[in-house]
Amino acid sequence: MKIIFVLLFILSACASNDTTKETNLRNTMSKRVVSSAEDDFTWVEQLDFDKKTEEKYQANKDGFDFSSKDTAENALLQESLVLLSPAKLEETLGKTNDPLVKINVKCYQGKFEDAFKIVDAEYEKFKNNTSYWNQIGTCYFLKLDYAKAILFYNKSRDLDSKFIPPVNNLGVVYQKQGKFQKALAAFKLASDLNNFSVTPTYNLAQLYLKFGTVGKALPIFQGLYKKSPNDQVLAFALATSLLIRGDYQAAADIFSKFSKGNLANPAMGLNYALTLKYLNRPKDAMTVFSNVNSANDLLTGPLGEYAAKVENYIRN
Repeated sequence: MKIIFVLLFILSACASNDTTKETNLRNTMSKRVVSSAEDDFTWVEQLDFDKKTEEKYQANKDGFDFSSKDTAENALLQESLVLLSPAKLEETLGKTNDPLVKINVKCYQGKFEDAFKIVDAEYEKFKNNTSYWNQIGTCYFLKLDYAKAILFYNKSRDLDSKFIPPVNNLGVVYQKQGKFQKALAAFKLASDLNNFSVTPTYNLAQLYLKFGTVGKALPIFQGLYKKSPNDQVLAFALATSLLIRGDYQAAADIFSKFSKGNLANPAMGLNYALTLKYLNRPKDAMTVFSNVNSANDLLTGPLGEYAAKVENYIRN
C-alpha cells in the first residue's frame, strides 16, 4: 500500500480583526485624576483636543516589505507573516513604523497585550480602515478565539466586501473548525476576487488536496510554481501533488532541487524519501530519510508515526 502524507499548510493572510466598542475605548480614554485644588492644567496639550486624521485603506501600502531575496524564495511572504522565523519577526518589527504591521507582528510573537495597546491607541485613526479590523481578527485567530476572529473579519468585510485577506482568513478559521465546505467557498471567493493573490489560491488547492481531488489541486500548484519557481513551499506542494498522482520522476525532479537543510524538514524529506522508494532507489531513499531522522531525532506525534511507516516501507 502506498503511504502518502500531505502537508496541509493553510496560511492566514496579512491581517487581523478588532474588539468590541468597550475594548476600543479601553485605552483610548486615558484617566487623569486631579489630586488637589492647587493642581493646574499644564498637562493638557492642544493635541488632546485635535481630532486624529483618519487613514483609509490604501492597497499600495498593504503587504510586507522584505528583501528581493526573501520574496524570490517565498512569494507568500508579501501576504503573510506566518512563514517568518522569530528572528525575522523581530527584524520586521524593527524596520517598520506602520501601526498595522506592528499589531500583526506582535500577535504572531504572542505578545497580545502589546498588540491590543496599539489597537486601542490607533482606533480613531484606523476605525474606518478595513485592514485594521482584519489585523485584529488575526490576533484573535492566533489566540484561538475563533468566534471573535470571525466577528472582526466580517467587520473588515463590512467596510469593503472585496478586500481579500478577511475572506481568506475566514476560510482559515472554518478550516480549523472542520467546516470544510465553508472554508472551500471562502478560499474560492478570495481567489476569484483577485487571481494575483497567492495565499487564498494556495489554500484552495491545499484543501482540494486534503480530500484527494489532486486533479483540481495540481494545475493550481503548477500555475503558482511557474510564477515563483524558487518558492520552497509552493515547490513542496507541487511535488507532493505529483507524488499523490503517481508521477514519481516529476516529483523527484522538484524535490532534488531542495537544499539539504530544507530536506531535513520532516514533511519535505519524508515525502522525498517515499518518492525515491517508489522509483526503486531504496539506498537514496534511506539516505534522505537518515538526514531527516538525524536532524529531528525522535519525531513525535503524527509525523513520528508517519516517519516510522516510511522507514518500514523503505526497508522492506
